[in-house]
Amino acid sequence: MALSLEDSNLVWQKAKIALATPGTAAAPGGGSVATAAFKALKERLAGVGGNPTLQLVPIVASSIDDTGGQILADVACRLYGVFGRKQATGVDTFLNIIDDATDDTFAETVAKIVLPFMESGDEAFVIYPAGLAMTIGVVAKGYVDNDGATDAAAADTPNGFVIIGAA
Repeated sequence: MALSLEDSNLVWQKAKIALATPGTAAAPGGGSVATAAFKALKERLAGVGGNPTLQLVPIVASSIDDTGGQILADVACRLYGVFGRKQATGVDTFLNIIDDATDDTFAETVAKIVLPFMESGDEAFVIYPAGLAMTIGVVAKGYVDNDGATDAAAADTPNGFVIIGAA
């Protein structure tokens, strides 16, 4: 998916809605810590980050379990934030954010971010205030191990989003 950048205010509205969307009984919404962190990122980018145009791309559990993962961007870009909320299962899952434009073939060597989700309803996020360079693209993939060897089932993987901008 090519970049489809839009005004940052629209992206932050989408992020706020996604963070507030109910998850599970254990995690009823994007916890106050995640909400505060993304608000701080918004303020930083608006204040000293040049207020770049951005894109929020949903991470969909039923797509990151696919053989090649979910393509979030197929061009070089900057990744500012990742958020995930695990579904109501107790199966360990690792969300890999991979620097690739097509699939997870080289996940072991190009995964730039690995977020573990160990308990039902877990939430995890990572923020890069200056943006993390993704030189090829962005692919999200769920695994049941941290080395990217065994694919995770859709029911065990998180839903969430990434916020990206131009390279």
